[in-house]
Amino acid sequence: MKILIIVVVLSIIMSFKLDSDNSLLYQQSLLNHLSKVKTDTIYIFKCFDIDLPYAVEGHYIVDISENTSSFLDGKSSLYAIKLMPIQVNKGIVEITLVDYMLINNLGEIQMSNTGSVSFSYKYKNNKYKFLNKTKSTI
Repeated sequence: MKILIIVVVLSIIMSFKLDSDNSLLYQQSLLNHLSKVKTDTIYIFKCFDIDLPYAVEGHYIVDISENTSSFLDGKSSLYAIKLMPIQVNKGIVEITLVDYMLINNLGEIQMSNTGSVSFSYKYKNNKYKFLNKTKSTI
């Protein structure tokens, strides 16, 4: 019984650490992806299980998944990023960000995929090390 309790407690602690690590990897990937873009707001589409803060290094993060049209209010277009779920392949953690351009065409929202970027990380010596960045175009 004692061993079962220890296993449950360790599982809970590890799940919190993994959530924290995931959030940090998404934040690092977003900042790397937008390093040359001058903006104070990052519009994203995120999965329900991705937990991000409201801001990171001076950039506000706004999830527009629920009501895209309200964020286009008065604008003809809006740039947004879709955060794909983390993939793990042979010990390599991959995060893919898909770029979208949202266009208001007479009240109808059209989404155009403009490419994607994948970031690869390896967990080594109790930290994640950035490996590479791969761009894909449409």
